[in-house]
Amino acid sequence: MARIAIVGAGVSGLTAAYALRTLPIDVTVFEKSRGFGGRAASRGRYGCRYDHGANYFSPSSSRVEQLVTAHLPSDGLVDIGRDVWRFDEAGALSRPDPEEPHEPKWTYRDGISRLGKLLARYSHADIQTRTRVEKLEHRDQQWVVRSQQGGTFAPFDAVVLTPPAPQTASILADSEGGGARVDRIERAVEEVHYAPQFSFVFAFDRSLSRPGNFYGLRATKEASHPLKWIGFEHDKPGHVKSGHSMVVVQTAPDWTAPRVDREPDTFVPEVKEWTEDVLVADLRRPEWYDVQRWRYAYPTAALEGEMVSAGAELGLILAGDYVPGVGRVSRAIETGFAAAQQVRTLLDVR
Repeated sequence: MARIAIVGAGVSGLTAAYALRTLPIDVTVFEKSRGFGGRAASRGRYGCRYDHGANYFSPSSSRVEQLVTAHLPSDGLVDIGRDVWRFDEAGALSRPDPEEPHEPKWTYRDGISRLGKLLARYSHADIQTRTRVEKLEHRDQQWVVRSQQGGTFAPFDAVVLTPPAPQTASILADSEGGGARVDRIERAVEEVHYAPQFSFVFAFDRSLSRPGNFYGLRATKEASHPLKWIGFEHDKPGHVKSGHSMVVVQTAPDWTAPRVDREPDTFVPEVKEWTEDVLVADLRRPEWYDVQRWRYAYPTAALEGEMVSAGAELGLILAGDYVPGVGRVSRAIETGFAAAQQVRTLLDVR
């Protein structure tokens, strides 16, 4: 039986594993953390659930829609329902263009991380958590995976690499074998950069007013505002206790980049003040707050097109949101499906 290694248990890697589940292929997923889903992440605290990375996801194709609504259990899947408005650098709000098509804004009652957990459960793959892959070795047309903890895993007929581009480039830079082709891929992946972001979560034991019938606010592309996103987490069914409120705020990459190595807690007062100015709301005295640093929040460019399949003959396959250059959960899912198809073609299995 063929053996495949998938590095990373974000939604792209887990989708690839899920798409290969019915084939005569032994799939092992290596994940550096304890959880699944990558930036499609949720936390629980004081009886609340909140999405502190990706705020929601929408189906980018019928294939993604079928995966989420028909192939995976859909109990607990919810559509937020309300629109996302815009704000400019002065904090002025604008409604969405009424001509824009409406798209669902999905999460789960217990958080968006449910998506990764479902993909992991139904993929039937062997998932090795807390295993950080450090390098690969290409030997006799097969691959050896070596972890930072000193583990050696082999042989694999192909490796699907799904970490963010900077981490994938680091793995490739330390890898052995594969020749000039792997070197070219590593250089191309190294050119793909990511925008950093901080997430701030403010929880209140009271209802908050808002200046419009929106779920969230996103900064316009032209805005040079320190904030990128403001969302009302209590609009998501099952997330926040009745009568309570929760606001998720994410900073803009240009503001975050020079501060990314500082502790996010440092910026709580000013982030709260900026949010108050946009919402024209009183956010004093939150019941509690939480913070998260996302060093690789989303890609700022796509991988060169010819590099996407450059390693396929060697059994080196790339997936993740940086491949299309769009930091969206659904686009990461699409790259997982594409990676699975490359595996099928390589191994000539149906």
